[in-house]
Amino acid sequence: MKAQSNIYSAENNSEIIENNFEEINNVKVYLLDPLKFGVMGFAAFFSLILITTVFGYLFGFQESFSIGLNDVIYSLTGFVFAAGSKFMGFFSNE
Repeated sequence: MKAQSNIYSAENNSEIIENNFEEINNVKVYLLDPLKFGVMGFAAFFSLILITTVFGYLFGFQESFSIGLNDVIYSLTGFVFAAGSKFMGFFSNE
């Protein structure tokens, strides 16, 4: 009888491990991947704003070099666009 209960508990443990792996995979796919793309979108927009600000200052179009809160907020649109496009991609596949 004891050997039978060990087999049953081993099957339950493997089911639990498979369920945990599936949950971790879902978190990665549906949460971490869009966040990763969002950070890359933020970095792309912020880099573009930074480069144009530097060149504007170097060529004399701007009197001072400054990065303001508005520049960060504009960069957040890059985060929203990139994360949103990755997240909406899940619905287009179904």
